[in-house]
Amino acid sequence: MRMLLRHRGTAAIGLGALALAAGAAGVPALASAARAGAAAARGVVLVNCVGRAQVRPGRYVLTCADGNDYLTGLRWVSWAGGAAFARGTEHVNDCVPSCAQGHFHAYPVLVTAWRAESRPGHAGQRYFSRLTEIYTGKRPTYYRSGGRKYHPQTVTWPLSATIGSPRQ
Repeated sequence: MRMLLRHRGTAAIGLGALALAAGAAGVPALASAARAGAAAARGVVLVNCVGRAQVRPGRYVLTCADGNDYLTGLRWVSWAGGAAFARGTEHVNDCVPSCAQGHFHAYPVLVTAWRAESRPGHAGQRYFSRLTEIYTGKRPTYYRSGGRKYHPQTVTWPLSATIGSPRQ
């Protein structure tokens, strides 16, 4: 019992010292983190590959199983209501000759997250169930049945309420 009390006292002193050390500089960071958490709890979110809600992420993985397609440098210009808009870069593994030996290529994109739906198991929270990329420069190669190549101007991903985006 004595050790438990001393441990609690040490923890309280440690937290107090940490708060003093952080000073005024730590208060905005804590407030910002609290606002982000509150926004995720009541607003529209993107769900990442481990099922966590994200608001205005700077990076987002599109293929959770292998990580061969992801977005970086996301700069969100709007995140309100039923849609969110960003600019960023998509990185796609060409998987040639295999995905393990492939090379990543970067493509500039505009991103729209849309179709907000209720997120099961998270009362009051909605998630974006679609993400559309609009290529603003060079475009990745996609393949149709029969091995025919094409380079679409846009790609839309269905997003999951639990684990990010499955590729379809």
